[in-house]
Amino acid sequence: MGIEVIGAKEVLKELRQLDPDMRKQFQKDAKAIAQPIVTDAQNRYPSKYLSGMFKNWSQRGRQLFPYDQSKARRGVVIKVDTSKRNNSVITIIQKDPAAAIIDMAGKKNDSNLSRQLWGAPSRVMWPAAEANIESVTEEMNKALEVVAKEIERKIVVA
Repeated sequence: MGIEVIGAKEVLKELRQLDPDMRKQFQKDAKAIAQPIVTDAQNRYPSKYLSGMFKNWSQRGRQLFPYDQSKARRGVVIKVDTSKRNNSVITIIQKDPAAAIIDMAGKKNDSNLSRQLWGAPSRVMWPAAEANIESVTEEMNKALEVVAKEIERKIVVA
C-alpha cells in the first residue's frame, strides 16, 4: 500500500537547504505521526508459530531463524529518506528476517496450510498499515502544509 503526497520529496529537499533544524524536527514529527502503524504492527506479532521456527536456521551464511517475538517487535522501524533512488519518503519496514518470513510466507507458492493457520500474506505489516492509514495520512498532510508554509515564508523574506 502506498500513499503519494505529490511534492513531499521536493518540499523536504528544499527544507534541508533552507532550515536544516526544521528538517530534523519534521523527521521526528513524521516518525511520531507514523507511530500508530508501527505500534499496531508490533502488537500483531504472536508469541508462537510453528515449533521449527524456534530453532537456529541459516541460509547462505545469513541467520534467518529462530523467531523471537521481542526481536520481531523491535524490527519494525520507520525510515525517512528523500534520496533519488527511493520512491517513498517515509517507509515502515521489518528488519528481523524471521518476522519478515512469517509475515509473507506463502505469497510465492500459495500454500493452503499457511492460509488456513495464519491467513493470507501479508499477515502483519499491511493490515497494520490499512487499519491506521487514514489518520496517519491526514496528520502527515497537516505537517507537510506547515513545512510548505515555512518554506514559502523563508523564500519571501529572502
